[in-house]
Amino acid sequence: MDAARLELLLSSLPARPGVYRMLGRGRVVLYVGKAKNLRQRVRSYFRASGDARPFVAGLQGLLEELEWVVTPSEKDALALERELIHRERPRFNIDLRDDKSFLSIRLSAHRFPRLSLERRRPGGEAPSHGGRRFGPYTSAAAARETLRAVQIIFQLRTCADAVFAHRARPCLLHPLGRCLGPCCLPVEEGSYARRVEAAGRFLRGRFEPALELLGERMRAASAALRFEEAARLRDRLRAVEATLGARQVLADLDDDLDVFGLHREGASGVIQLLQVRAGRWHGALRFPFRGLEAPAADLLRQLLGQHYAAGAEVPPVVLLPAECLGEDCAEEGAGPEQAAAGEAPALEQWLGELRGGRVRVLSPRRGRRLELVRMAAENAAQAHRASAAEEGARAERLARLQRRLGLSRLPRRIECFDLSTLGGRQSVGAMAVLQDGEPRPAAYRRYRIREAATDSDVDMMREVLGRRLRPVLAGEEAGPDLVVLDGGLQQLGAVTALLRELGATGVEVVALAKGGPGPLRHKVALERVFLPGRKNPVRLGPDSDELFLLSRARDEAHRFAIGYHRKLRRKAAVRSALEDVPGVGPVLRRRLLLRFGSLTGVRQAGPAALAEVPGVSAALAARIVQHLAEIASNR
Repeated sequence: MDAARLELLLSSLPARPGVYRMLGRGRVVLYVGKAKNLRQRVRSYFRASGDARPFVAGLQGLLEELEWVVTPSEKDALALERELIHRERPRFNIDLRDDKSFLSIRLSAHRFPRLSLERRRPGGEAPSHGGRRFGPYTSAAAARETLRAVQIIFQLRTCADAVFAHRARPCLLHPLGRCLGPCCLPVEEGSYARRVEAAGRFLRGRFEPALELLGERMRAASAALRFEEAARLRDRLRAVEATLGARQVLADLDDDLDVFGLHREGASGVIQLLQVRAGRWHGALRFPFRGLEAPAADLLRQLLGQHYAAGAEVPPVVLLPAECLGEDCAEEGAGPEQAAAGEAPALEQWLGELRGGRVRVLSPRRGRRLELVRMAAENAAQAHRASAAEEGARAERLARLQRRLGLSRLPRRIECFDLSTLGGRQSVGAMAVLQDGEPRPAAYRRYRIREAATDSDVDMMREVLGRRLRPVLAGEEAGPDLVVLDGGLQQLGAVTALLRELGATGVEVVALAKGGPGPLRHKVALERVFLPGRKNPVRLGPDSDELFLLSRARDEAHRFAIGYHRKLRRKAAVRSALEDVPGVGPVLRRRLLLRFGSLTGVRQAGPAALAEVPGVSAALAARIVQHLAEIASNR
């Protein structure tokens, strides 16, 4: 953009809150930002002392267009900035992600709310369905243990809404004392609602009232001479107390807090989140980043937007390091903690709307809360050092694999292919990807066999590899550094011939196969790796790093292929079970499955319930019930 046009745009900027978008050639979004004052903030990019981030220096050469949207307040600008970053993925914006996905516990929006686990991808948007969510939990085991404790104490339902609406008798959780059975039994809505509210308090860390309730139920059963029930409640109380006892108590705090700590070394580092609920440690999440030379305030603001917008529980107090609240942060000595005049007010308003109550964003200056922020920063430093050491070990492992197989380059991206079939039916192929030695599920792909003979693994492997490599050879996608086939010499020979036919050069392929017995000192069979142009395989020891990498890729491909194959078989079984009934076609089958949730739900529904579905007559409903009963009896 020439200087005259840039100055014209800058002079047009209003001195109001809003969001600005910097666009490059072809209207590609380069950067999205929010500002309390658009005129001052955007002009700062083009002053010599305005912004020290590396990409800013070359921004004028890339910039083709500048657009902005005025918002009613800085809080609205913050929300719009988060939405645009998530949708447009600008090149120079920060995209912080937790190092794993995690589970939350959800209470659904229903007159008899359902208790369930919900997994979301890190940095993702909040699920569209309603209800309340608690968490996230740092491990699936911790989330499931908490869910089990809530079931034991409050006896809330866990079945899907479609199953709940058409169940004829209570499920097995009812006689086990873990569900009240509102699907079939006369449970009062008000009584159930009180249990739901108590469960919500329990999930927010208020454990004592729930334990007292369980103790009262135990004593009441004992007083009524129901000793078996009292003993069962006693065992449940002990199990829940043991679960909760593992959580460390901070004796001098009784707050719900999210504590963020930042550690960075140049452009890489870690942001650590420590969760405290009712004075107890609740969990910890890590958000690693690299190649980001943004100010600390930008890092934390965008992380908070990504984390809480995705449905994470918002506590009443969020603690941040002083350097992460912007340049207007209160000075040392102004008080034990300060809410900054820079970023905090807009963050407080936005988080308050998400929570449905007041939220304070604070920077502690002394006391126990400052210790927590420092502890979070120390945990971030430890996580960063551990990550750096792990990256070094992975790089050395890849280098050993390169030397052992004589590869021309470091196999940073390994793609492994496997097949799955059953008598030639529902034949599929799958590709798993290891990036720098770690699985990258977002890059996995699955293929239904379309043309190859389904009784020939060689032909099917040729088809799958051909479909994978054609977009690579056309320059549309990045290619692998190493292709691993789950097979032997036949598959390797077929794929090598395919590469010659396609004119693919520089694609290195190996085949991994189970071997026969190794030398006497080995108690297990050695894996064999076949290389193109070499008759004898390379044998890898059972404990070698090289085998670990290749086996990991093969196991992922095998798991992914089997999962896809089973999914297709289940669909075919459902389609066959319903469409074999005279008068039931694809449209009616879809209606039945949408209404009752699954083939099991259709089977459990009676003729009267089936006849309520549009297009199902009383006679057809009777035929469906009889047909599914016959299938079940013949199994």
